[in-house]
Amino acid sequence: MAYEHIRISKQELDRIYSDFASIDRRLGVEVKDSERIELARRSGGQVEVYASGLAEYELFYISDLWVSERLRGRGEGSSILKALELEAAAKGCKEAYLWTAGEANARFYRKNGYTEFVRFEDCMGVSGHHRYGLRKGLRRFDNVVTEQA
Repeated sequence: MAYEHIRISKQELDRIYSDFASIDRRLGVEVKDSERIELARRSGGQVEVYASGLAEYELFYISDLWVSERLRGRGEGSSILKALELEAAAKGCKEAYLWTAGEANARFYRKNGYTEFVRFEDCMGVSGHHRYGLRKGLRRFDNVVTEQA
Protein backbone atom coordinates (compact mmCIF):
# COMPACT_ATOMS: atom_id res chain seq x y z
CA MET A 1 0.00 0.00 0.00
CA ALA A 2 1.40 3.38 -1.01
CA TYR A 3 0.91 6.63 0.85
CA GLU A 4 0.77 9.98 -0.85
CA HIS A 5 1.51 13.57 0.07
CA ILE A 6 -1.79 15.44 0.13
CA ARG A 7 -3.60 18.31 1.79
CA ILE A 8 -6.82 17.10 3.32
CA SER A 9 -9.93 19.24 3.43
CA LYS A 10 -11.19 20.98 6.56
CA GLN A 11 -14.13 18.58 6.58
CA GLU A 12 -11.79 15.57 6.54
CA LEU A 13 -9.67 17.03 9.31
CA ASP A 14 -12.79 17.79 11.37
CA ARG A 15 -13.89 14.15 10.94
CA ILE A 16 -10.49 12.92 12.17
CA TYR A 17 -10.53 15.27 15.18
CA SER A 18 -14.10 14.22 15.94
CA ASP A 19 -12.93 10.61 16.04
CA PHE A 20 -10.05 11.55 18.39
CA ALA A 21 -12.65 13.17 20.68
CA SER A 22 -14.90 10.09 20.60
CA ILE A 23 -11.93 7.90 21.58
CA ASP A 24 -11.22 10.24 24.52
CA ARG A 25 -14.87 10.15 25.61
CA ARG A 26 -14.85 6.33 25.56
CA LEU A 27 -11.81 6.51 27.87
CA GLY A 28 -13.69 8.80 30.23
CA VAL A 29 -11.84 12.00 29.27
CA GLU A 30 -13.93 15.16 29.25
CA VAL A 31 -13.41 16.66 25.80
CA LYS A 32 -12.54 20.37 25.93
CA ASP A 33 -11.24 22.81 23.39
CA SER A 34 -7.87 24.36 24.06
CA GLU A 35 -7.83 28.08 24.82
CA ARG A 36 -5.18 30.44 23.48
CA ILE A 37 -3.83 33.01 25.92
CA GLU A 38 -2.03 35.98 24.35
CA LEU A 39 -0.36 38.88 26.12
CA ALA A 40 1.45 41.80 24.53
CA ARG A 41 2.65 45.29 25.20
CA ARG A 42 2.71 47.96 22.53
CA SER A 43 4.66 51.16 22.27
CA GLY A 44 4.11 53.68 19.51
CA GLY A 45 1.58 51.33 17.89
CA GLN A 46 4.11 48.49 17.61
CA VAL A 47 4.17 45.25 19.60
CA GLU A 48 7.37 45.22 21.64
CA VAL A 49 6.76 42.27 23.96
CA TYR A 50 4.58 39.24 23.11
CA ALA A 51 3.87 35.85 24.63
CA SER A 52 1.21 33.23 23.93
CA GLY A 53 0.30 29.65 24.59
CA LEU A 54 -2.47 27.07 24.72
CA ALA A 55 -4.30 26.03 27.88
CA GLU A 56 -5.60 22.50 27.53
CA TYR A 57 -6.87 20.53 30.50
CA GLU A 58 -4.27 21.08 33.24
CA LEU A 59 -1.39 21.75 30.84
CA PHE A 60 -0.20 25.00 29.36
CA TYR A 61 1.94 24.94 26.22
CA ILE A 62 3.97 28.13 25.78
CA SER A 63 4.23 28.55 22.03
CA ASP A 64 5.74 32.02 21.71
CA LEU A 65 7.74 34.47 23.78
CA TRP A 66 9.35 37.43 22.03
CA VAL A 67 10.90 40.68 23.18
CA SER A 68 12.00 43.37 20.71
CA GLU A 69 15.76 43.62 20.45
CA ARG A 70 15.94 47.06 22.06
CA LEU A 71 14.23 45.76 25.23
CA ARG A 72 16.13 42.48 25.65
CA GLY A 73 18.10 42.05 28.86
CA ARG A 74 15.81 44.37 30.86
CA GLY A 75 13.57 41.77 32.51
CA GLU A 76 10.73 42.13 29.99
CA GLY A 77 10.82 38.44 29.03
CA SER A 78 10.66 37.27 32.64
CA SER A 79 7.88 39.75 33.39
CA ILE A 80 5.59 38.67 30.55
CA LEU A 81 6.40 35.00 31.21
CA LYS A 82 5.25 35.37 34.82
CA ALA A 83 2.08 37.16 33.67
CA LEU A 84 1.39 34.35 31.17
CA GLU A 85 1.92 31.72 33.88
CA LEU A 86 -0.54 33.56 36.13
CA GLU A 87 -3.17 33.60 33.37
CA ALA A 88 -2.63 29.88 32.75
CA ALA A 89 -2.86 29.03 36.46
CA ALA A 90 -6.10 31.04 36.70
CA LYS A 91 -7.51 28.79 33.95
CA GLY A 92 -6.61 25.72 36.04
CA CYS A 93 -3.30 24.79 34.44
CA LYS A 94 -0.93 23.01 36.81
CA GLU A 95 2.04 22.59 34.51
CA ALA A 96 3.63 24.70 31.79
CA TYR A 97 5.91 23.30 29.09
CA LEU A 98 7.67 24.57 26.00
CA TRP A 99 10.22 23.88 23.30
CA THR A 100 13.14 26.20 22.63
CA ALA A 101 16.48 26.13 20.82
CA GLY A 102 19.90 27.34 21.89
CA GLU A 103 21.57 27.36 25.28
CA ALA A 104 20.88 31.08 25.90
CA ASN A 105 17.13 30.50 25.56
CA ALA A 106 17.22 27.36 27.73
CA ARG A 107 19.20 29.31 30.36
CA PHE A 108 16.51 32.05 30.35
CA TYR A 109 13.78 29.51 31.10
CA ARG A 110 15.90 27.73 33.74
CA LYS A 111 16.40 31.13 35.43
CA ASN A 112 12.61 31.38 35.51
CA GLY A 113 12.15 28.02 37.26
CA TYR A 114 11.87 25.63 34.32
CA THR A 115 13.61 22.27 34.25
CA GLU A 116 14.75 20.37 31.21
CA PHE A 117 12.89 17.17 30.37
CA VAL A 118 14.54 16.43 27.02
CA ARG A 119 17.39 17.69 24.85
CA PHE A 120 17.97 16.92 21.18
CA GLU A 121 21.64 17.59 20.60
CA ASP A 122 23.04 19.13 17.42
CA CYS A 123 19.65 18.76 15.78
CA MET A 124 19.59 22.06 13.94
CA GLY A 125 22.63 21.53 11.74
CA VAL A 126 24.98 23.46 14.04
CA SER A 127 27.30 21.64 16.42
CA GLY A 128 26.43 22.53 20.01
CA HIS A 129 23.05 24.07 19.11
CA HIS A 130 20.37 21.96 20.74
CA ARG A 131 16.58 21.85 20.99
CA TYR A 132 15.23 21.71 24.56
CA GLY A 133 11.96 20.68 26.15
CA LEU A 134 11.39 22.45 29.48
CA ARG A 135 8.63 22.34 32.07
CA LYS A 136 7.50 24.04 35.26
CA GLY A 137 4.83 23.22 37.81
CA LEU A 138 2.34 26.03 38.43
CA ARG A 139 0.27 26.77 41.52
CA ARG A 140 -2.01 29.68 42.19
CA PHE A 141 -2.25 31.28 45.62
CA ASP A 142 -3.88 34.68 46.00
CA ASN A 143 -3.03 35.72 42.42
CA VAL A 144 0.58 34.59 42.73
CA VAL A 145 2.09 31.79 40.68
CA THR A 146 4.81 29.87 42.49
CA GLU A 147 6.95 26.96 41.53
CA GLN A 148 5.48 23.65 42.58
CA ALA A 149 7.70 21.57 44.89
